[in-house]
Amino acid sequence: MRILKTFYSSTFILLSALLVINCTGSTEDTDNIKFYVGSSDGSLEYSIFLCELDLRSSQFVVIDSFAGARGPSYLAFSPDRKYLYAINNEVSDPATNHKTVSSFKVDQDNNKLELMNSQSSEGAGPCHVHCSKEGTFLFTANYTSGNVVAFPISENGMIQQASSAVQSTGSGPVESRQKGPHTHYVSLDPEENYLLSPDLGSDKVLVYKFDHDSGILTPNPEQNFFKLKPGSGPRHLAFHPTGKFVYVVNELNSTLTACSYDMDNGILTALNTESTEADSYTGSKYPAAVRMHPNGKYVYASTRGDFSSIAVFRVENDGAATRIQVVKDVPEWPRDFNIEPDGSFLLVAGQRSDEIQLYRIDRKTGLLTSTEHTINVPAPACILFID
Repeated sequence: MRILKTFYSSTFILLSALLVINCTGSTEDTDNIKFYVGSSDGSLEYSIFLCELDLRSSQFVVIDSFAGARGPSYLAFSPDRKYLYAINNEVSDPATNHKTVSSFKVDQDNNKLELMNSQSSEGAGPCHVHCSKEGTFLFTANYTSGNVVAFPISENGMIQQASSAVQSTGSGPVESRQKGPHTHYVSLDPEENYLLSPDLGSDKVLVYKFDHDSGILTPNPEQNFFKLKPGSGPRHLAFHPTGKFVYVVNELNSTLTACSYDMDNGILTALNTESTEADSYTGSKYPAAVRMHPNGKYVYASTRGDFSSIAVFRVENDGAATRIQVVKDVPEWPRDFNIEPDGSFLLVAGQRSDEIQLYRIDRKTGLLTSTEHTINVPAPACILFID
């Protein structure tokens, strides 16, 4: 594999070979699941990795890698899984000098990726992408410039020129991080009438109405934004499966805010806020990702810092979140993690330790236990399961 030539030591090559034997041997009854990993290492030519997890043995392995994007630290599928979209943080559009977003065709037989096209992100520092359920629009958040952009997608999966770009405004009290807007994430709500985007720089979750015909985003007249506590730094959010609740992870004050959500009007209302770390913890702490368990009973949030961790929250009947566990010593700087579709395992990506570690989820309690199984991937920043 190409990546072995550029990254892994000879020791790891031997370990990988052993894992391939264990994970992909001739056992027809083995239940395997594949996933892509996007690396934030912009120096890598082959920066999107295809991995495979054996759900029975809890072992996993890198099986391929693909070129076409530099620093693809977030990935998203089209709804039919025929196309994959990635931010391209080290490649600039010559006309605008902005970074780009790229589309890939997915080979349905072997999951290989083929670059199709790229478009200007229409801003600086793209950090997140999201595709609509119809597969007709792609959205991106540009962190540095603080704007959100919508792109039509053609029938063959290619990204077209932007149909809408909306600029956020505002600032916050943390001078080193909040001098201006920094949109960090984008997601349509379950009914896809509104687009929500946490803005770390202004302590807001922005709410836009989305016109499916024109692809235009406009501030929601019922609630332009949901305001969080000054200095919170909202980064990512996750919807409850019912669509009635939203969970916002805040990077600058290390908290998770639970909200009720009115899908008819696109209105967020705060329920409660919990720390992602134990109250006695005094080290550095910068939450990154938040994910909802498929059963809707638990929410998980990663925190980077002196002691990287994953926090587990129980969802109460009214949607409020109660922290029930903090797992320490996860891979260093967990910029992302993800829960496999069945809800039995959680994978943690350590951006600074160049590894991904597997944790087992107790489906009755939501609590995590490490399997101790890891694989090495350079600067993993996004995990995307192939359903």
